[in-house]
Amino acid sequence: MKTKFNTKIKLKAVFMACALFGTFSLNAQDEHDEYKLLFIGIDGVRADALKQLMDDDMIPIMKELFATGTYTFDSWHLGVTSSGPSWSDMLTGVWENKHGVTNNSYTGSEYDDYPYFPTRVKECRPNAKAVQVTSWSPMSDNVYNDGWDNKLIPPTDDACALAAVSQLIDPDLDILFVHFDDVDGAGHGNGFNPAIPAYMNAITYVDTKVGQVIEAVQSRANYGSEKWVIMLTTDHGGTGTTHGGNSDTERHIWWVANGYGIPSMEITGADPGSYQFGDTPDPELIQSTPVLTDIAVTAIDHLIPGSDCEESHADEWKLDGKSWLDEGSLYVEGNDFEDALDVTVYPNPNNGVFDVVVTSIDNVQTELLLLDVAGKVVYRNTLAEFNSYSKLRINLQDYENGVYVMQVKNGDKIVTKKVVKH
Repeated sequence: MKTKFNTKIKLKAVFMACALFGTFSLNAQDEHDEYKLLFIGIDGVRADALKQLMDDDMIPIMKELFATGTYTFDSWHLGVTSSGPSWSDMLTGVWENKHGVTNNSYTGSEYDDYPYFPTRVKECRPNAKAVQVTSWSPMSDNVYNDGWDNKLIPPTDDACALAAVSQLIDPDLDILFVHFDDVDGAGHGNGFNPAIPAYMNAITYVDTKVGQVIEAVQSRANYGSEKWVIMLTTDHGGTGTTHGGNSDTERHIWWVANGYGIPSMEITGADPGSYQFGDTPDPELIQSTPVLTDIAVTAIDHLIPGSDCEESHADEWKLDGKSWLDEGSLYVEGNDFEDALDVTVYPNPNNGVFDVVVTSIDNVQTELLLLDVAGKVVYRNTLAEFNSYSKLRINLQDYENGVYVMQVKNGDKIVTKKVVKH
């Protein structure tokens, strides 16, 4: 499904409240402890390079995240396309005129007034545990009031992946930010261009690192009861062997979100303009187009969903971004939610253990069938008391490898998905 967004349109709030999150209030600090976030940042990945590798089936992990999540290739950079300001935009939820960072030395930073999003989350979840892993030391050494309980600086992307896997063993971990830097290094050394093998190989390789980290999430002892969202993005693209300018290959980037309550869909949007180049960006386009500051706000919205605390702090925080989980952002004119049935299988392909997430507005009996290539039913599950959001863990490890067909029947609606076991 591809859609344009219009935040002015009033939509079916009942579906939004029930289908994605239910009704929440922050009566106790521990109420949202099951909400977890993995935020993976891959430095310097051009959108056209990522698309080409997906089309060529060279990055299966990221391709699957896109295939089963909400994604965009129209995330517009409105500021300085260097790493320091770019990651600050994403991790604070405000632009450079507020957080003050315009270079990789982080001079002029105003993090006391505009901190990283884990600090905001902890104002509502004081015991939330947050960890950052990056080999790019300025992001750790030059940033303060960031809310990280631990900041690890491994020497390489390989070491970052191993450190992230180690952190994910901790059952109390709530937020993990993992930053991979080697693609940016390949761009600076060889060129940011999909025609350059060294650059493309670096993206292909980091896909395996992303897979390691996601596998560690799914291997957590309490994974079945945790509500994980995985967010994956880049900070900028590039041109030649550099970045920092106003070209589309630097500013026109991408992100993807996958996990609890995230439907399978694409977001598109027009370029609102840049604060650094030319005229002031169009405020209406900013509200209907993905931009970098949306990342932190979406993360906050997942980690403290629907809470009175978030609402009471909204004016004080003065965030520039918008949440793509909000009514009026994610759900737009033209979507018939009265007939909605969304099914997500993750991971897919898999080793026989996978999750099925079913979202529907109709509170009717739902039947899930899994058929082999001969049409024989090998698995059946009936959800007699169906909630608008249900997550099932299925284990087919004793079954043969191959392709299976899943059918989810909800009233008179049927969704069919291909499931691959290897």
